[in-house]
Amino acid sequence: MKSFKTWLVATMSVLMLLGVATGCADTGNDETETEQNEEGTEEGTENTEE
Repeated sequence: MKSFKTWLVATMSVLMLLGVATGCADTGNDETETEQNEEGTEEGTENTEE
């Protein structure tokens, strides 16, 4: 049973490290953040100037 727990902890550690590495990876693709809608404004912002 001890070897199973060791294997489980090692597997979970590897998966956690892969998740952190994947989440922190800079792919250089900012397309989704600066995508423009039909009016030409950045998505997520609205023109509220009056």
